[in-house]
Amino acid sequence: HTEDLIDQLPLFVAPSSAAMSDDKLARGGAPDFDDGVSDEEVGGVGGLSGDPADLPEGIKKEVITEGSSGDGSSAFWKKPKKGDEVTVHYVGTLESDGSEFDSSRGRGQPFVFTLGQGQVIKGWDLGVATMNKGEVAKLTLAPEFAYGESGSPPKIPANATLVFEVELISWASKNDLFGDEGVVKTQLKEGKGWKKPKLGDEILLAFKTTTADGSTVIEDRGSFDYTVGSDALGHLARACDKALADMKKGEEVSLKCSAEYAYGDEHVNGAIVTLSLLQIYETKDVSFTKNKTMMKKQVKEGEGYDTPKDGCKVKLSVEGATDGSATLAGFSAQTLEFIAGNGEVCDALECAVCEMKKGEKTILTVTAPAAAADAKLGLEDIKTSQVLFTLELVEFEKGKDTWNMSEDEKLDFGNARKEVGTQLFKAGRLSMALGRYKKVSDMFSYIDNYQEENKAKAKALKQACESNKAACHLKMKEFIEAKASCNAVLKEEAQNVKAFFRRAQAELGLKNFSECIADCKKVIELDPQNKEARAVLKQAQAGQKEEDKKAKGLFANMCKALGKGPIPEPGKTAPIGKFDGEEGDEEETADVKEGEATNEE
Repeated sequence: HTEDLIDQLPLFVAPSSAAMSDDKLARGGAPDFDDGVSDEEVGGVGGLSGDPADLPEGIKKEVITEGSSGDGSSAFWKKPKKGDEVTVHYVGTLESDGSEFDSSRGRGQPFVFTLGQGQVIKGWDLGVATMNKGEVAKLTLAPEFAYGESGSPPKIPANATLVFEVELISWASKNDLFGDEGVVKTQLKEGKGWKKPKLGDEILLAFKTTTADGSTVIEDRGSFDYTVGSDALGHLARACDKALADMKKGEEVSLKCSAEYAYGDEHVNGAIVTLSLLQIYETKDVSFTKNKTMMKKQVKEGEGYDTPKDGCKVKLSVEGATDGSATLAGFSAQTLEFIAGNGEVCDALECAVCEMKKGEKTILTVTAPAAAADAKLGLEDIKTSQVLFTLELVEFEKGKDTWNMSEDEKLDFGNARKEVGTQLFKAGRLSMALGRYKKVSDMFSYIDNYQEENKAKAKALKQACESNKAACHLKMKEFIEAKASCNAVLKEEAQNVKAFFRRAQAELGLKNFSECIADCKKVIELDPQNKEARAVLKQAQAGQKEEDKKAKGLFANMCKALGKGPIPEPGKTAPIGKFDGEEGDEEETADVKEGEATNEE
């Protein structure tokens, strides 16, 4: 009866131990042997290296029809790996006389097996692992990769070389996530791109669970926002987070979970979870100082890679403005057209739009409400602690890249952007102004190859922008940064009065009074009529005087303590904190000393 059952199976499937003795069974019924190829080599991308040239000597492969990705494009890197469930058609013949011994095509039923698990003869496990979807190949298998000395009577004699024409129809990618068969992931639909969610990332997820036999729906949450690593999925979070870590946008998978990884005793047979990763939200800090006061969450990807450049015209749709739940009073949805970087809209929109792509949709969370105030949107006076904008970049003009500009074009562009920075500075938009000055300064970092006339103009423009950067930093009380900008100016122009004066102001802010005094004196030396420098000098001298007074008092108090207290005997120290003849606990002190010595030993 057992032999009749075996005859109903494809001849190359591993026979059961009822038909063959244990000593003749070795991965697919071939005799036990050592061919130098370990089980671990079946797997990875396509098993072995995925290259037919890496197949063992006893396996010859000839491609009859090349495969593809299934979407019309060739994708030779996509091959099944160990553990995947593959579906094939095949025709098996004997090399000796060409006689057919088995065919799935003759039965009209494709054959399904799990790759690399010993369910078929070894030549199949290794050969199919090198195939692409849709590929048709001829595999010629030496006896040691087929049925060896035993053969499979009556159709396959001993030591027979077999020839298979195999078509790889498809495969379902499977993965034992925890190595204990508690959660087996099967890919139902491939994703796109290269991004995969990380711990803490926000995603849009579709989630459904059924009983282990698929007959009853346990949960169906549809699509919802989920943070990877949170406990929003309860007991299933561990399995789902593990699966999500290797998924791409658009990918759909099935997780066959044991009770331990699913609902426990509530469903003792486990459950099947279906996950669809619909979107990976990209969250980025777009604030000026990267202090997380303006966080941009991409909810719809844009086109290409380009983003608006400084000075380019953009069209931005502001669809919503809420406090997190309710629409802000006075808000009016608008599609705004403006020049990026000119300060025509609020700081929040300026920061966000320069990080967006055409067609991108974003949720911008602003926790510095003043940066979101914009009369065009009806938001002159915001009372809430946060503002959530819903934005879509409709289109923008692609400006010329600075690296593609001529020297004259760079100088014209740089001067124009510097003037915009000056207007922003006067309007009190200090961070915006600083950004303009910094961009211009960076444009002219390398000017050695410029023509001499243009080199002088570029140097002067860079110097002016560095000096203006210092002015912005001083207004913002960023004294270290202001000092650095002044140093950059003085490195190129050692007698620059404005740089000395602004550095003096920065030193005063840092309470480096002696350095401030030195810079003020230098300014007065270069410009004797400079009243502002004299005023700063007086402040620095007063500050230095106060510091000297404090230092003098501290020194005096230290001196008072000298010579106080009992004089200890040789080899002993006075108890800490005992002065003016106070009695110390000598016995306790000795014990401490002894303990310390013991510890040191």
